[in-house]
This record gives sequence, structure tokens and C-alpha cells, in this order.
Amino acid sequence: MWAIGRRIIPAGGEIPYTLEDTRGIPFLEKYIQDLPGSSATGIKALLIIFDLCPPLFIFKPRRFVNLSSDDQDIYILNWHNSRIYWRRMVVLLLKTLFGMGYYNDPKVLEHLGWYDPCLEDKKE
Repeated sequence: MWAIGRRIIPAGGEIPYTLEDTRGIPFLEKYIQDLPGSSATGIKALLIIFDLCPPLFIFKPRRFVNLSSDDQDIYILNWHNSRIYWRRMVVLLLKTLFGMGYYNDPKVLEHLGWYDPCLEDKKE
């Protein structure tokens, strides 16, 4: 999951935190764990299929996690630009899921200037 997340939320943007600096992946793992059975199974299957399909779509005989960063980007763009609707929606779902975890981190929220008074209540 980390390899996909690093390509979806790459380092070096305007927000100074990488995915590793946040609670993004643990948030996503808990989110999937808390989903009803079939939904959790579906997302897990989607992640596995996405990881295993580079030989089919970019003709690289490796799993996604073993591709170079450039090939990972090419692979994601291949799905993103596909004429097949469900492949484009897989990338949209991945961006949504990883974004939920990343942008839910207090450091990222603070950097963006978002203030949650409920977080202050929890500190007391």
C-alpha cells in the first residue's frame, strides 16, 4: 500500500509533509478494516489487482511495488487515461482513499490553515 500511496501523494509539493510524515496509511488501514465485509474485500482486491497488472497494461513483467518510480507513474497514468471507465475510476478511488488519510492528518490540516476546535477539546 505504501508504494501506491507514495505515487498518489508524492513528496515535494507545497505541503512540506510526505505520506510517511503523516498518519495517512494507518488511517487508510483502519478505514478499510472498519468497512462492512464486502466493501473491505472489494478494496483489498482492487489494491491487489492494481499491484499485479503492470504486465497487462504497460508490459513490464513486475508488480507495481517493484517498478521504478517512472514506470509507476506511467502505469498510474495508463489507468488514469484509459478509455475504459472502470480503470479511470480505480485511480480516482485510490486518490480519494489516500487523500482521505493524508489530508486528515493534523499536521497537514494545520499547514493548510484549518482549525478544528474539537481537537483543542481533546488536548485538555
